[in-house]
Amino acid sequence: MDSYVNIKAIQSAKLTLKGYSETDTGRGLAWSCKVYLQNKKIGLVKDPGDGGITTTDVPIDTQISIVTALKRSAYAVRSKSAEHSVELLNPSAWFVTAVAQMVDEVASLRQLKRLAKTHLIVRLKSSENEFEFYKIAPSKSSQAKLLRQLGDDLISFMNDEIRAL
Repeated sequence: MDSYVNIKAIQSAKLTLKGYSETDTGRGLAWSCKVYLQNKKIGLVKDPGDGGITTTDVPIDTQISIVTALKRSAYAVRSKSAEHSVELLNPSAWFVTAVAQMVDEVASLRQLKRLAKTHLIVRLKSSENEFEFYKIAPSKSSQAKLLRQLGDDLISFMNDEIRAL
């Protein structure tokens, strides 16, 4: 799954997660975050960390419109099993599963932005990974050097696009 494409879909749907907090309960990780649509708080999503279900107070009609916008923008939810795939037919289940996944994707984006300052981040045809990282200070000359080294295997340099997200 391409989390970079998912980040772009989240932004396209004008969705933002803020105020993430987590606590280890001894039975699991309890977490919550506020959900914003077009910079307006629409509710909270939380997982009690006790093996129970993740819940939300976002109105169902808003959930449905967000799910529609995310799907239209090619947001992909990871399905853990066939049973989970059936659950995802329910828009509310799809919404809370997507938000839980987004928490990880947003954290990954923060890490990518930090790495973009000190590494060249590239997409390669031959790589199974979403990105490859080269510990070279990002500059035009380092890009030219890496381009000579990688040749036709290089799809693109991603630093500028990652910083812009």
